Amino acid sequence: MEKPEYFIVNPSIQLFGGIEVKKDTEFDTYNGDKTVHQTLKDLVLTTEIRRESNYNGIKSKEESKMTTELPEHTILVWGEQEGYIVPNYQMVRPSDAVNIFKKLNRTTKEIVSSNNKVIEKKAKEQSEV
Repeated sequence: MEKPEYFIVNPSIQLFGGIEVKKDTEFDTYNGDKTVHQTLKDLVLTTEIRRESNYNGIKSKEESKMTTELPEHTILVWGEQEGYIVPNYQMVRPSDAVNIFKKLNRTTKEIVSSNNKVIEKKAKEQSEV
């Protein structure tokens, strides 16, 4: 019988540019094509979008303004089309990810060792029967 192993979803190593927002973080910026204007002051992110498109003869015009109150230490990720966005998933720095995987590796070794002892004990009990 094969000994059980533990598996995880293959982690992404894609790096994203961004910033960690502090209470004194301020900016006034545009995305690459100047269709998104964003300001950040007093932990309030204001995003104004003005863009037009024409796809197969279908003309669209978008105008919007959104304000978002951010808690301090929120990570904002930069996208060339969207500007800064709050990602839908938790972001960590590469050094933090390495530390998480080191802890996971230690924990997994302890679990595997414990499981192996149980499996060996059951195998021994079955061979004595």
